[in-house]
Amino acid sequence: MEIGFCGYSYHTTSYTFPFPNQLETYLIRLQTEGTARVVVNGETYAARPGDLLLVRPGDDYALHVDTPASGDYHLFCLGAPLDAWWEEAPRQTMTSIPIDARMLSLWQHITEEARRPAIDQDERIIETLVQALLFMLDRAMHENRMNTRPPVVSRMMRYIESHVTDDFKVADVADAVGLSVSRTVHLFKEATGLTIIAYAQSIRLQLAEEQMRYTQHSLEQIAEQSGFHSYPYFHRIFKRKYGVAPGVYRTLQQKNENK
Repeated sequence: MEIGFCGYSYHTTSYTFPFPNQLETYLIRLQTEGTARVVVNGETYAARPGDLLLVRPGDDYALHVDTPASGDYHLFCLGAPLDAWWEEAPRQTMTSIPIDARMLSLWQHITEEARRPAIDQDERIIETLVQALLFMLDRAMHENRMNTRPPVVSRMMRYIESHVTDDFKVADVADAVGLSVSRTVHLFKEATGLTIIAYAQSIRLQLAEEQMRYTQHSLEQIAEQSGFHSYPYFHRIFKRKYGVAPGVYRTLQQKNENK
């Protein structure tokens, strides 16, 4: 696999893509901040946060940033894995997907590996990271097609999932998506049927339940590591969900597994 340019760009002034218009590589580009105009084979697209651009070798491509404060992650690359991925399914030029912190982390890892001196690079690592990114993009595009929830709500969910063990507040979720607290609360409840706190609690309980089954950590440790920060609170929420206290639940699970 051959990586050309990979990384994050943030434009504070007007900008035009400076290279020849006909691409020799695949381009995967995710707009994360601000806006940009993208022209592919003569058709103009307005890129906003969450818009994923897919361009293949031979396509004519131009990028114009007319207003400042435009940010994007991008990957120019070639290789058999990219060819196979492109042919697996129809690829739309522009698709809106949730901005996922885990996906961006993968992008950052690819960038770091690609910037190593050639003698220190391991193509297996780069190829594995790129394929993982492609799989995550596929999942995001599939969820976007199957899901009727607003993209902003999906972004809220990804933020909660990424910070679920932290002591975050509803205001933090609102700040992450650029909305007021009241609008954030309303949209989330309308789209999911849950409050933000209830959704976070459901994930924390899953984390706790998994640790109770597969680790030897104390219940107090599990409560803290799952984001509850208070064992009495964890005990109350857990018993409400599972019908028994955490210690009883753990004992029952251990007995079932030893049968």
